[in-house]
Amino acid sequence: MIAAFAEAGHELWLAGGLVRDELRGVRREVPQNAEVPEDVDFATSALPDESERIGKKLGTTVTTIGQRFGTTGVLLDEGWAEITTFRGDSYTAGSRWPDVTLGSSIDEDLARRDFTVNAIARNTSTGELRDPFGGQEDIEQKLLRAPGDPRTRFAEDPLRILRGVRFVSQLGFSIEEETLAAMGESVELLGTLSQERVTAEIERLLGGKHPKAGLDALHEIGALRHVLPELATMPGCEQNRFHQFDVWGHTTATVEAIATDEESLTLRRWAALLHDLGKPAVRHVKQNGEWGFYRHEIVGAEMAEGLTERLRLGKREGALLALLVRRHMDRPDPDDGRLVRRFMRRLDGHWRDLLALKRADNASHAYNDDEYHDRLEAACERVEAEEAAMLRAESPLDGRELMALLDREPGPWIARIKERLSTLVLDGELAPGDKEEAARIARRMGGTTALLAESDERP
Repeated sequence: MIAAFAEAGHELWLAGGLVRDELRGVRREVPQNAEVPEDVDFATSALPDESERIGKKLGTTVTTIGQRFGTTGVLLDEGWAEITTFRGDSYTAGSRWPDVTLGSSIDEDLARRDFTVNAIARNTSTGELRDPFGGQEDIEQKLLRAPGDPRTRFAEDPLRILRGVRFVSQLGFSIEEETLAAMGESVELLGTLSQERVTAEIERLLGGKHPKAGLDALHEIGALRHVLPELATMPGCEQNRFHQFDVWGHTTATVEAIATDEESLTLRRWAALLHDLGKPAVRHVKQNGEWGFYRHEIVGAEMAEGLTERLRLGKREGALLALLVRRHMDRPDPDDGRLVRRFMRRLDGHWRDLLALKRADNASHAYNDDEYHDRLEAACERVEAEEAAMLRAESPLDGRELMALLDREPGPWIARIKERLSTLVLDGELAPGDKEEAARIARRMGGTTALLAESDERP
């Protein structure tokens, strides 16, 4: 591709994140036949139609969906390359989408970038490095600074505000004073962004190596009430003597502390962020004069359902996050196998995620609960290894068998009996496949269940 653009007489520059990370000494591998990371891009003097022609001449897939913004996608062995004509963007403040005008040089294009550390480009043919705004020095100082007037940059595209706090989390950089002030003055513009763009930036922030710093920056510029208003009452919400910080400080410390791997990172960081969502709403003064947060996990779970729906995280992820919030205060006795099994069953296979949350939650408490968590983890692992059938806790009799056994029509009574039989299996009082004993219990319950069903039908 590089050779094809050079042969056609067009400049082709690698810009943005790959150049920045190269200068930071960070090497990023691009997976075979996968999308290039979102902050990798090329800038060219070629017009979009010419970029499309060059791409097609290579005999590969070309997409023109982004040509409204001057961008052509070309599928290479390394993945998708986004090639954008030099830009001289003209934005309308408060508009979701830029009115793109084409620029004449790489310097004009770089002047429209979000931060100086991303306003650096390398010529793919000559190797020349172009850095008109001192981005290399800012990389050395680990500083995020807008090129030119920061207020203009954020008015052009308010998403840059969220990109800034996301880079705090991902790169561990701080925000230059004037740029930080301009972010705070521009937060009202965040309301013009689509929810999908906002949610994507929050998830990237949570996925960074320094999420606490990113979240604190989000709070510092006053953006919480615009993008996560459900969390806006956490800062300044004092807690009792068992905590070191207010609810916000405790929450961000929990997000930072939670153990993750590549597979669990997104779920666990969200769970840590939302686990005490209900505390400000239920805070009260107890008889001893201390703050109390009775039922905050129940209220928080309800709030989490609404928040995840608003953020469009997906029903399955939203339900799971609500479940982790609802159960984060559960404290079964590790020596009671029945209680441990109930604890695990309620979590639908996610007990490790909840235990990670409980450990992180404890990290900023004024007491150490590691010994309890170690015992609970060992108990859960033993149950998982030795009592898998019991943990599944399925009723030995299905609905059809119960109807035939009791000679009754379908109704809510089936669910009641099956739930009771499942609980007995879970508690170890009924063998998973013992249909004979299950039938005896079902017959005994039949009369009581009939009365309950009859009661349910009364007005």
